[in-house]
Amino acid sequence: MYRINFIIIILSFILTGCLPAIFTAATSSTIAAAKDQSITETIDDVKISAKIKASFIKNSFRELYTKIKVEVEQGRVLLTGIIDKKEDALKAVELVWDVTGVSEVINELIIDKKSDHFDLVQYTKDAMITSQIKARLFIKRDIKWVNYTIITVNNIVYIFGIARSEEELEMVTSIASQINGVERVICHVKMKETKKINNEHDINENEV
Repeated sequence: MYRINFIIIILSFILTGCLPAIFTAATSSTIAAAKDQSITETIDDVKISAKIKASFIKNSFRELYTKIKVEVEQGRVLLTGIIDKKEDALKAVELVWDVTGVSEVINELIIDKKSDHFDLVQYTKDAMITSQIKARLFIKRDIKWVNYTIITVNNIVYIFGIARSEEELEMVTSIASQINGVERVICHVKMKETKKINNEHDINENEV
């Protein structure tokens, strides 16, 4: 047990991005190749993401560019982050739909008028939650961790990506819900074939 916890702690530091840029760059292509999608699909997703970010900047969204996180998986786009105006969220969604290749837009942007205030404590908590989940997924042999993107905003965990089976997805959501500090798990995962799952899982105090 102590050995497993030690490994998870080490992986948590690694997966928070505390790695040399060379190592990160070298592993990016390897991870992409290991996903359950073709290289062509991966390249298309990268292009879509780049076009969306360029569109944000072009349309006076420079300030929001740093607040809105864009994830793309097989043409599906997930928007997360905290912004201060509902109008900006709607505009962001509109700009994403204008990009060729986008098949779905999932708007998980949180509206908060205090979004201009950077909360270092909350940011650190969210980063640690994300890294702990990634570390636990990494050591689970029954889970293809590269298929999942984990994002945490204000203690809410968003799971995005591709699941190989219902059982695998249940393991992923269970792991996420058991991490200390997690208040809710929101899942936007597509099954490896065609089926798509969108649900929320509220965390009970007994689960934490």
